[in-house]
Amino acid sequence: MPLSEFSLVRLTTDRYVSEGVNQGAIGIILEVFDDGYIVEFSRPDGTTIAWLAVDGEDFELAPKVSATSPDRSPV
Repeated sequence: MPLSEFSLVRLTTDRYVSEGVNQGAIGIILEVFDDGYIVEFSRPDGTTIAWLAVDGEDFELAPKVSATSPDRSPV
């Protein structure tokens, strides 16, 4: 399934820990490129942790969650 802008994704790697984003973090795709994606990761209060260029193999489609869902824990 092709991913599009504004899809929710879950990070499946710890490759981005140095940028403040842990494996399992939920993000939203902001831009789609042929070779990757720009994904925004934020805290439950909406403050941005990071905007990252992420390879498609580093995340999966996330289940739909709300800002108060236990699945959207702070990273």
